[in-house]
Parts: sequence; structure tokens; C-alpha cells
Amino acid sequence: MNKSTVSRKSLMVRAGCLVFGLLTLAMVALTLVSDRGWFEVRHKAGHFAALQEQSQAIESDNAAIGEEIRRLRQDPDAIERRAREDLRLVRPGEVILIIPDAD
Repeated sequence: MNKSTVSRKSLMVRAGCLVFGLLTLAMVALTLVSDRGWFEVRHKAGHFAALQEQSQAIESDNAAIGEEIRRLRQDPDAIERRAREDLRLVRPGEVILIIPDAD
């Protein structure tokens, strides 16, 4: 083998390594930033966790409202309490005292 052949083979190996390295970098970049990449998956996982928390809070609120509805349908005392608090209703002969705030 002469010097020219060795140089050419060495140049081909270097060029092959460079191409392989560039392709590897491109694949890593696509893995990180594509629409299904690592960053997007992490972002969507955080968004999903926030939605799950919000869903649990809504379910808890719904359960409390359902319990309030059940009480208002079945318990006359609950109906009376709600009418007195929300509508300021009183029984005949009762007097309401309204104390102003200390603003």
C-alpha cells in the first residue's frame, strides 16, 4: 500500500465518522425537540398531572353539592337553615337584628 491509499482510507474513515456523528446528533435533537420528543412528553405529563388534580377537586365539589342536595330533599331542618341564611326568611313573630360591620 502506498501513502496515497492510506491517506484516502483514513480520509474515508474520518468522513464516515463525521457523517455518523452528525446523524447521531440529528437523531438526539429530534428525540428531544420533536412533537413527540422528550421535552414535549415532560410538558404534557405536567399538564396531565394538573388536570388530574383539577378533576379530583371538581369531583370533591360535586360530592359536597350532591350531599347538600340530598339533605335539602330529605331534611326539613336543612331547608329551614338554608332559607334563613340565604333568603333571610324568619318565622312569624321573630325579629332579626342586623349588626353592621366595623368598617
